[in-house]
Amino acid sequence: MNRHWRLPVLLLALLELHGCSKQTATPASTADSQESAASAPRQDAKACELVTEKEMTAILGAPVHAEPNDRSNGKTECIYTAVKGISPYLEFSVEWGSGEGAMMGVGMAAQAEPGLASPYEGLGDQAAAVGPALMIRTGKDLVMLVFSGVDDIPAKAKRIFETAKARM
Repeated sequence: MNRHWRLPVLLLALLELHGCSKQTATPASTADSQESAASAPRQDAKACELVTEKEMTAILGAPVHAEPNDRSNGKTECIYTAVKGISPYLEFSVEWGSGEGAMMGVGMAAQAEPGLASPYEGLGDQAAAVGPALMIRTGKDLVMLVFSGVDDIPAKAKRIFETAKARM
């Protein structure tokens, strides 16, 4: 296997293992349930609703079509593709409860291969760019943006994250 692909593959494997090892918490009492429900993220929110097609068109500066790609529990994804041509292209996903594990995996991969992940300031509680992916931890959740054919990514990533965060 090519040396350059080992660590990204390891990082993705760590993320998948973390997602498979989640345990369902049992609340201690009704009061605890109500309190945690009030502070819990909207796990019923869909990515294409968190940032609408119209909003993403305005942010990216070109008409895009939004296609939901919700395949699994605990994750919602929307893929935005150019109406004409091949760019801009953006994959936007939210994995409920995966933020801490994902960032731990990014940190481990960055220690093993310095320069693999670049810290990203000013987004969420913690953020890092790994190749074309921008991973943002917000509380216990993970927001991931994968860009292609997009200019001024830092400013656009911030607008996308802020739009989605207001609805999470």
